[in-house]
Amino acid sequence: MKNLAIRAFSGLIYAIIIFLGTTIHPKGLITLMIVFGLFCLYEFFKITKLTSKIYQLGALLAALIVYGYYGKEFLEAFETSNHYYFYLKSLYFIIPVLFVFSIYIIFKSTNELLNDFGKATLGLTYIIAPFALALTLPSFDYNLGEKVMHYEVFFIFVLLWTSDSFAYITGNLIGKHKLAPKISGAKTWEGFFGGIVFTILTGFLIQKYFGENLHGNWMIIGLIVAALGPIGDLTESKLKRFFNVKDSSNLIPGHGGFLDRLDSFIFVVPFVYLYYLLVYTL
Repeated sequence: MKNLAIRAFSGLIYAIIIFLGTTIHPKGLITLMIVFGLFCLYEFFKITKLTSKIYQLGALLAALIVYGYYGKEFLEAFETSNHYYFYLKSLYFIIPVLFVFSIYIIFKSTNELLNDFGKATLGLTYIIAPFALALTLPSFDYNLGEKVMHYEVFFIFVLLWTSDSFAYITGNLIGKHKLAPKISGAKTWEGFFGGIVFTILTGFLIQKYFGENLHGNWMIIGLIVAALGPIGDLTESKLKRFFNVKDSSNLIPGHGGFLDRLDSFIFVVPFVYLYYLLVYTL
């Protein structure tokens, strides 16, 4: 009972921090993505046993440069545009490509992670890039004469929480067929499809009640999140299994580490970005 209370309390604080960081002001979102990204990078290096101070420092400096660039562009767009939808550049297509390549390395060429350069590079393309890319998703508008940032990033978290919750519930109730038994024995195909159904329904509700101020079709985004989010979880499980690690850390009481909580977010952001890129630039 005590562990459940700790888990519930830390989960509530975590959700409040995400809500405040993703809804109030671009500076809050930038700060949140930097904090999440650096904590996840630290845990990634812990999982992969990267101990070289030179590579750790190099990856940290590169991460700060990436955040500085994306953060600067994000703030300039917010402050200067009259009706800014979101910041899309075809050049940014390279980021999702690098991310997909990172996933290939984790699943098919994991031995590349036995050298420090591979660990540091993957830390940037797999961990830092999605958090920086998240700064391109929010749309801007005026409300009562004031510039406001819309809630795209927050609703991605809502969809992820919905997917995780209903995949777990459905899997416990009717789950029989394992999704990826060699990587994670808890996930089932029944839970996977249950998560998809309820996440699409949640996307429908988001579209109906908030869609006027958001970009994209949120039923489609719900499908993207529910279909790909579990792969993010499996990706981290694959890493932990390869390096024989149970949790990324214990920084969030009752929940493990930041990477344990954010692995699905890391995975879906590049694909939501690609969806926006395809819809609004082609």
